[in-house]
Amino acid sequence: MEQKQLKQFTFYELYAELMDVLNDEERGKLLRRMCEYMFVGGEQTELSDKKLIFLWGNIEDYLNADKEAQASGKSVRANRNMRHFTFYRNFYEAVELMEDKQAGQYIKAVYNYALNNAEPSKLVSPVDLYYTLAKRKLALSKVRSSIGKKGGNTQRLPVTVEQVNAIQPRGLSSIGIEGFLKNNPQVKNDIYKSSMHLTEGIDWTALDEELSVSKYCDCKSLYQILTHYTEIVRHNW
Repeated sequence: MEQKQLKQFTFYELYAELMDVLNDEERGKLLRRMCEYMFVGGEQTELSDKKLIFLWGNIEDYLNADKEAQASGKSVRANRNMRHFTFYRNFYEAVELMEDKQAGQYIKAVYNYALNNAEPSKLVSPVDLYYTLAKRKLALSKVRSSIGKKGGNTQRLPVTVEQVNAIQPRGLSSIGIEGFLKNNPQVKNDIYKSSMHLTEGIDWTALDEELSVSKYCDCKSLYQILTHYTEIVRHNW
């Protein structure tokens, strides 16, 4: 029977605490071992350093429980006594493009942002690019989680300016969603959790400039406007 390919695993604060005692290269080696264990079938790279072997022994049980639950199709429930975030397979694919030292810098930036909302002081290429991509995915997960936790009727509250800005690349727009809605008071923010993806990569400045001369100038729904975003900003009307 073919082994189920995992798409993610739970990265606990414990892993970050153990990695913090390592240098960049050691941290990268431990991360690579974790990723191979979770995402790759067959034999994995063996650790030779005694310190890394010791640290691995402290996290293997958690990883194994996560792996077995996913493989059996069970719902994975994270240990609520430890802070955590989701480590996606896509992050491992980035690790595979880096050397151990770079991977160590990458995961430290990722877990500091995911667990403490802290930004790295400086990252060099290509680590900075891979971190930025991971940050966007984590930011979107945070938004979805915060909305989902409200539950009930409150889940239908529109997303906030802060939630949209969290997944917006820096420097893409000078006014942002807040400026766009202020300049277009007739437009209602009817973007909810299910349509949050429509706000990704929007140049709000260009949209603000082109909306008034488009056939959607009288539209009062932000959802409808973003649905036709490409058509509006590229003058396809």
